[in-house]
Amino acid sequence: MPSTEQTSNRKMEILVIGPEPPCVRCLNTHRFAAEVARQIAGDSIEVRRVVLNSDDAQKYGWVEGGHDIAKREKVKVDVNKLINLVGEAEALKQDKESRDELLEDKLGQIDEVLAPLIQKAEAIGSLMTPVLVINGKVKSSGYVPRKEQIREWILNELGGK
Repeated sequence: MPSTEQTSNRKMEILVIGPEPPCVRCLNTHRFAAEVARQIAGDSIEVRRVVLNSDDAQKYGWVEGGHDIAKREKVKVDVNKLINLVGEAEALKQDKESRDELLEDKLGQIDEVLAPLIQKAEAIGSLMTPVLVINGKVKSSGYVPRKEQIREWILNELGGK
C-alpha cells in the first residue's frame, strides 16, 4: 500500500478512450484535454489515448464506437450530413488562428447528428466514444466536451471537489 506522501504526489491522469485509428472527435477530445491540462499544470498531468477494446478502457464500462452501436441497435443517423461535417472539421485544422471556437462549434454539430446514437448508448448502458476519464472518473461519453468544461473538471479534481 502506498504511503500518504506517495499518494499525494501521484500525477493526475486523463484518458481519452476511442478507436484506433482515432476519429476526428476522439482526436480533438484528446487535443483539447492536453491543451487545457498543459495550461493549468504544465506537464504534470498525463493525458493519453486508450483504445476502446483494451483492458484499460473496459474497466470503466462497456465502451463502443458509434458505428457499432448504430449497426447493432439499428439506429439511423444522417450519414451524408455527418460526412460533410467531419470534412468541415478536418478543414478547420488548416486555420490555426480561429479554429478552436469554430472547431468546437463544428464538433458540437457532429454531436447533434449523432444524438440518437448517444441516447441509445445511454439507454443500453454503453459508453460511446469519445470517453473522457479524469482520475478514474468518467466525465463524458459520446460527445466532445468543450475546453471550458474540461478545465472545470480538471480544476475540480485538483481541488478535490
